[in-house]
Amino acid sequence: MSVSTASSTPARPAAHLREGAISRAARAISRAVIFAVALAALGATTTALAAEPAFLGNWARNDGKTRIRVEPCGAAYCGVNTWVKSGHSGEKVGDTLVASLKPAGSERWSGTAFDRRRNRHYTMLVHVAGRRMTTEGCILGGMMCQSMGWSRLGRAI
Repeated sequence: MSVSTASSTPARPAAHLREGAISRAARAISRAVIFAVALAALGATTTALAAEPAFLGNWARNDGKTRIRVEPCGAAYCGVNTWVKSGHSGEKVGDTLVASLKPAGSERWSGTAFDRRRNRHYTMLVHVAGRRMTTEGCILGGMMCQSMGWSRLGRAI
């Protein structure tokens, strides 16, 4: 009898230890899942915040005279003429506008721009709505402004 009692006594604590270990493991897994979900949510938020501006990509001016590519260039953004309609004076392929823009609302940006070829500084507003973009550049403290409409070509970069 003492043999059977001795063998049943250690089995009981072992079962109790197994149940405790399983319970601790289940809690650890539960914490890990909650932590992973929290990290995933944080990662999604960070990704959304780090998304590139909607104005990046290839655009055609609505009057059909030029096409541009807008891309990051250092801490700024560069709009580079990639095509100019034959016979159109005033624009050349490779002309670059360097813009320093900051968010100014939903799908809106504002800031300054510098036209390298013309050696001019502008204040600038940009608004993107789907596949359409409107830019406005002003000189002389906003006394002279010009708006331009654009249509996206292909997909954003």
